[in-house]
Parts: sequence; C-alpha cells; structure tokens
Amino acid sequence: MSDVLLIVGVAAITYTTRVVFLIRPRAVPGGLLGRFLNVFPLALFVAIATSSLAAPEGTPAVTPALAGALGGVIGGAAFRRSLWGVLAIGAGFFYLARALSG
Repeated sequence: MSDVLLIVGVAAITYTTRVVFLIRPRAVPGGLLGRFLNVFPLALFVAIATSSLAAPEGTPAVTPALAGALGGVIGGAAFRRSLWGVLAIGAGFFYLARALSG
C-alpha cells in the first residue's frame, strides 16, 4: 500500500467518525464521565505539548516547545473550561519564545 493511500484511508476514517458524532449530537453525560470529558481536551493538549520536550538522549530540552507547554499549563489554570484559552496562551508562549530565541 502506498503512503498516499494510507494517509487518505486514515483521514477518511477519522473525519467520518467525527461527522457521525456531529450529525447525531447527544447530551453531555453527567457524573464522573462528564467531569472527565470536561477536562480531557486540556489534558490531551498538555500531553501532546510536553511529549516534544524529551531530547533524543531522554533529558528535557530547552526549546520553544518547553515555553509552549508551560503556557498550556498556565492557560489551563487560568481558563479551566476553555480549550481556546489554553491553546491561545500555549501558542503565544511558544511563538514568543521562538521569536526571542532567534
């Protein structure tokens, strides 16, 4: 299988599953599952941002990604229920650190 077919196949599966949930919206569950779903986007963003912090040697690298992860954590503390707030603060820290580092 070629790389292009693999990418198109994975994209089709991903977007099809998202469209299905948009077509049939359901009420947000309550209880423990509802609380988990409220904080999951923030936790996912922080996990993705911090995964790029490890250098090939396995030690933390001081890069703009570190500033982005720190901004994501600060944004998470400031905007607990706003994914856009977390993304904006994290991206702002990242691009500011990248501009300052040259």
